[in-house]
Amino acid sequence: MLNEDEAILRRLSGIHIPQVGLVQVRFSTPETEAAPMQWPSITITRRDISPAVDREHRGTVSIDYGPEGDELPDSDDRWGWYAECPLPFNFDYEIIVRTRFNAQQAYLIALLGSERYLPRRFGALEIPQRNVRVSMDLIGGPTTNDYRDDDDKRVFEIHYLVRVFSEMTPWDIERRNFPDHVEGTVFDRSGVKQLGYFDETTGAQ
Repeated sequence: MLNEDEAILRRLSGIHIPQVGLVQVRFSTPETEAAPMQWPSITITRRDISPAVDREHRGTVSIDYGPEGDELPDSDDRWGWYAECPLPFNFDYEIIVRTRFNAQQAYLIALLGSERYLPRRFGALEIPQRNVRVSMDLIGGPTTNDYRDDDDKRVFEIHYLVRVFSEMTPWDIERRNFPDHVEGTVFDRSGVKQLGYFDETTGAQ
């Protein structure tokens, strides 16, 4: 969970508006006290974490990223990480951009719609802690509104809703060595008639 939070925060950090400066980015929670508002700013709120049952599978599979912090096999290694299929989850984030000026609002809508930030199609998010790239969909926005704050100053907002496709592996990930030799007999469904026999070397050096 923390990996996804860090990734979305990193994705939106470093935005610079000419003649204005760096755009502040932070999470709305948890906060021990309200942070002083800066302009322009981006606030991220994790709204929901829900099981993605439409992406769920059963069985043992190769886990490309392995346990966090452990080594990964090279392309010519004869071992890999395996576990029961990870449980897929959707992480939904609400993103609110606030500015004092309408021109800055328009500039940020155009900038955030680029492939680098929050594209409408084919979005992806790097999770370096697991060495993976996950899908990221824009499922809401951009929508805009404006209002006057307590000091009677105009505030222009842009709202987005982003879904990050992730997964969790609650069971142990095991390191398994590949076999050097595989052989066996193939039968029909009745288990009586023999259909063939195979005897293969798997490519070990």
